[in-house]
Amino acid sequence: MRSKSRYGPNLLFSISSINSSVKPAAYGTTALHSVQQKTLGVRWPSVYCGRVRNVAAITVYLITVFAGAALLAPFAWQAVFADWAFLGFLKEHDDFHRYFNRCLMLIAIGGLVVLWRVMKIESWCELGWLPPRTETGHLARGLLLGLTSVTALGAAALLAGVRDWAPAHSVSEWGRHLLNSIGAAAIVGILEETIFRGMLFQLLRRDLAWRWAAVVSAVIFSAVHFLNQRPDINTITWTTGFTALPQFVHPFSEDPYWPAYFVNLFLSGLVLAGAVVRTGSIYLAIGIHAGWILALKTCNFVLTPKSASTFWGHGSTEGGAAWAKTPPLLDGWLATLLLATLAWFMLRPNDVEPKSTAS
Repeated sequence: MRSKSRYGPNLLFSISSINSSVKPAAYGTTALHSVQQKTLGVRWPSVYCGRVRNVAAITVYLITVFAGAALLAPFAWQAVFADWAFLGFLKEHDDFHRYFNRCLMLIAIGGLVVLWRVMKIESWCELGWLPPRTETGHLARGLLLGLTSVTALGAAALLAGVRDWAPAHSVSEWGRHLLNSIGAAAIVGILEETIFRGMLFQLLRRDLAWRWAAVVSAVIFSAVHFLNQRPDINTITWTTGFTALPQFVHPFSEDPYWPAYFVNLFLSGLVLAGAVVRTGSIYLAIGIHAGWILALKTCNFVLTPKSASTFWGHGSTEGGAAWAKTPPLLDGWLATLLLATLAWFMLRPNDVEPKSTAS
């Protein structure tokens, strides 16, 4: 029986109320899908964690990932440039930050396997990976929302005169851009949503009310994006991963745009967490995230900056400034207005509130 929402209909999707007497059925059935939409993670309560609290486990996971990357990155570098190197074909990539990032991603993914076992996760459904045949609509709507929201920012900047059309690109340039952008959008969308909203957010929901879990996961999501500097490191030793780590941190004192960028990343994390809770799956969040990346890269490809301000953002990642590494359109306060609206829409009370998984 559908309850009437006093907040009006949901424009992207509707959530049916669930009778508490309904018993979960086997995976893939309609009955379980309905329960999953409202109580993702409730089926497996924190009693499985026993002596290991979820927040503590996530803290250990994050520390281990960064420490492991710091240890592994020098070895990966030596495997390319040392006399005994067996990855010499990668010599064209001499940026140590790149090796650190790749090691960080590999250890983060590998660590999820350990975290999976320690926290007694029993299936991909707990991470929001429901059967794709039931979720293509959410994926498509998310992609549309991500594309249109960022495209609106680009159009506003164009109409306001702070951006102009870039010179025409050749067909080959367009092909290369689309190939790189679509690939990056798909890979980053899937990996980051699986890690941040699939694993970390769902584990936090076991200990916290879901909105507080969304806040904590959004802070983590925003913070890791500020390890974006690429310092010139001439000598690589086995301790370079630890000594260079502070140099990877964004130079906040030199960047007047970082507050807006941090807030916008935080709000993005709230939007994506809300998308997971309201649909009971991760597909809408993946679509939104991928749409944002594709639209940001395309706007930077077809538009060129004419001026910069803290309202519109600094305009481009090109230039000599060390801090100019943030995506254009995402480091201005105009984007904050859009993302705050989306965050309110995702986190607002609905007809039936998701049950808390806090013990």
